[in-house]
Amino acid sequence: MHLVQYVFGLGFYVVLGLTVLCSDRLGKGTGSLLSQLDLFHVAGIALFIGASLMQHQSMVLLARLRTGKSGSVETLAHRVPKGGWFELVSCPHYFAELLIYVSLSLVFGGLSLTWWLVVLYVLFNQALAAQLCHDLYISKYESYPKHRKAFIPFVL
Repeated sequence: MHLVQYVFGLGFYVVLGLTVLCSDRLGKGTGSLLSQLDLFHVAGIALFIGASLMQHQSMVLLARLRTGKSGSVETLAHRVPKGGWFELVSCPHYFAELLIYVSLSLVFGGLSLTWWLVVLYVLFNQALAAQLCHDLYISKYESYPKHRKAFIPFVL
């Protein structure tokens, strides 16, 4: 990872945290916790859990490309990922990241323009990174599956 990317990432997450702290959907922060719960919260939490599991599964599959049965790293060579969401897209962990941000927007009630702008930034950032990875896989591996999309299943 380049130093500029690292510094940019640190800055992004500091500003992201401030964005979350400044967001209180419609000033609804009164009453018991259960009385504040609505359909947006439930949908957001469910999507967050599902996307987090998808991201974890994808990262485990990527890690297994370099490790042996003992769990130690055996090779640093690049290989074609297989299994899970990799059967549909080249970078499911990037797609999962987008879904995590969408889920947080739902938890905010879907009404925070600032948070939707964060989601838009993550969409463009992850789509670009996924397309670059996808193009690398296609150019490096002749047998790379032609039906796989770069980022969003069946779309992009």
